[in-house]
Amino acid sequence: MNLFRGPVLMLVFSLGLAGCALFGKKKNAVPEATLPPLLGRVIMVDAEHRFVLLDSGASSALAPGAQVVTFRDKRRTSVLRTTGESQPPYIALAIVAGEPALGDQAALEGSVQPAQSPQPQAR
Repeated sequence: MNLFRGPVLMLVFSLGLAGCALFGKKKNAVPEATLPPLLGRVIMVDAEHRFVLLDSGASSALAPGAQVVTFRDKRRTSVLRTTGESQPPYIALAIVAGEPALGDQAALEGSVQPAQSPQPQAR
């Protein structure tokens, strides 16, 4: 009986390790390449003067007039345009369309595939 214990234990151990490989890491639902490069988060919204302040977390230079979108829960909330005013890490952006809110994430236009786009507001 002791003669078979070693080989049987080795066989069980080997099969157990092979079985663990079947339950390896799962692939992400969204490939990393499709995630938008974030510029930062909205830290202030001035609806009356139609601008927001973005905290980029680092010095981020954007050309005046660049289009930026904000989103929350994978839905686009607004379209913004850079004003040229910035003091790193903060960037001022004019509200073009939609309703941004505190905490919304911001990314360059074209890097986000939104579920719904806001329509430009009439003045």
